[in-house]
Amino acid sequence: MMGLAYKQFRTISNQALSSKLDISIEMLGALRVLAHHGELPQQGLAEGLQRERSATKRLVDNCIKRGLIEAHRSETNKKAKYLVITEKGLKIKNEADEIVTEIIEQFFAPLTLEERSSLLNLCRKLIKDDVYLGGY
Repeated sequence: MMGLAYKQFRTISNQALSSKLDISIEMLGALRVLAHHGELPQQGLAEGLQRERSATKRLVDNCIKRGLIEAHRSETNKKAKYLVITEKGLKIKNEADEIVTEIIEQFFAPLTLEERSSLLNLCRKLIKDDVYLGGY
């Protein structure tokens, strides 16, 4: 049941973010990590998102094409690709955060405040600290 709820939430979120801002929920995750950490090597972003390097590379390439992230080579390690969120990326991240907050409110609207609190507490008991993805 949790999987179905999660899938439905992701679908609703992706549709809204795609139609309004031309980004995906994964792109929003990358923008959040970069906004929080500042400049990161691409591998650091992959670790922050807990994603494979190849999937992160595609995600980064799509963000670069949209002008949301900039990449540059390290002065000390020419192989390392460092990423930073652009001003446009920060603006899009903030707009996306507002959209997702609104979706969360609509998604949880059928639950009372007590039910929401109980659900959150139960989920916290199930999530292992070393697996938790901050910001989600």
